[in-house]
Amino acid sequence: MSVDRKARLLALDHCLQLLEEALAAGRVRVDGPLGAQLRRLLGQAGLVADHRLEGRRTERVLDDIFALQEKVLGARTSEEEAI
Repeated sequence: MSVDRKARLLALDHCLQLLEEALAAGRVRVDGPLGAQLRRLLGQAGLVADHRLEGRRTERVLDDIFALQEKVLGARTSEEEAI
């Protein structure tokens, strides 16, 4: 597994952790600070959200991150993925 791929998976794991903590705290929707954290993590890993995260249901964003994680695990040399 390449270093780039590991970095992407690590960033996605951190995103999943943030989202799961938000759900545990009863946050049904992604707020501004959480959205900014997620975008920063995704950007550092070379991943781009194709739409705003703020205001979206936390569970939906969590599903998107799981799907993106699946794509990264299945991808061999893609440069950028979108959620």
